[in-house]
Amino acid sequence: MLHVRTLRPSEREALLDLLDGWELPDGWRGRTFFRRYVEEDPTFAAENVWVAERDSRLVSCVQIFPRRLRIGGHAVPVGGIGSVFTRPEERASGVASGLLERAANAMRERGMPLSLLFASRFDFYGRLGWTSWPGSRTLLRLAAPGAAARDDDDERIERRTFDATCDLATIRRIHEIYTGKRHGTVVRDDACWKAALRNGGNPNEEFVVALRSGVPVAYARAAVISGFLVLTEFGREPDAATELAALVHDILTPRAADPLARTDRPSSALRALGVAPPLFDPALTAALHTRAVSLDAIADPNAMFRVLDAPGLAAAAGTQLGPGEDAAALLRRLLPPACFSHWLADRF
Repeated sequence: MLHVRTLRPSEREALLDLLDGWELPDGWRGRTFFRRYVEEDPTFAAENVWVAERDSRLVSCVQIFPRRLRIGGHAVPVGGIGSVFTRPEERASGVASGLLERAANAMRERGMPLSLLFASRFDFYGRLGWTSWPGSRTLLRLAAPGAAARDDDDERIERRTFDATCDLATIRRIHEIYTGKRHGTVVRDDACWKAALRNGGNPNEEFVVALRSGVPVAYARAAVISGFLVLTEFGREPDAATELAALVHDILTPRAADPLARTDRPSSALRALGVAPPLFDPALTAALHTRAVSLDAIADPNAMFRVLDAPGLAAAAGTQLGPGEDAAALLRRLLPPACFSHWLADRF
């Protein structure tokens, strides 16, 4: 008999046993990859994981990631959905659909009027009420690989690897200013900052900062995700587009000792292409062009939203439902897909 419930605090290893069956790219074992979201994410709680049990064995799971997103100028409580997995013998039985509906009800009851997930199974989640929210990504390439495409002022720009001990407070302030202008990004409290830093690598990440007089004025983060070099987050002071462009140029430049490269993906191949969220930053775009970095936009349909409580979403965003306005129209008004942005450093 199938039993649906929330995870017991003593069942973390049983949950990881289940998730170990997930075949993942980039050389991860499921157990190792998902352990980060169980042990390294401070927002993890057993009550946020819905599981199905058969014969004393977990066969399916869904995890809720409590977050707040910038929507309509407000920090709106949102339930992220991740770690959705079902053992092969239980698939196509409706068990995962049932767990997702339980999770949706729990989020609604806990004051989360909106749910967000990232997926490729659009039909599956679409049948359950989630709608694709097509945004875009930016492809970055050095237009002349190997050529000296640096700005004349680049040599004066001091840069180094991020040091949490001395840099974090300044980076948090830059993040709040720069990311605060983007729609749909995670509002990071202490717990979300810890999650973003602990889980940013895949497993390694490149986190670099540019400085003036020893103080960070720009930063950029990169990791390898599904075999691609991804800029997972970046930010700058209002007058530091040049410094941020220099960091991005450096990330795209192959190097002899490359901690992100692999035998089947050497530095020259890995760094030939970078993938980033939409820039939404004209000064940065101009500074990158100066450094011979080409930019191309591609569609990104992977984000999916489900409005769980339309009046509650309107209230959380400081507005009201308009006459005849349904949940989908409300979300389009508050968070137009063309303006949606999400840092992969906040992925779940």
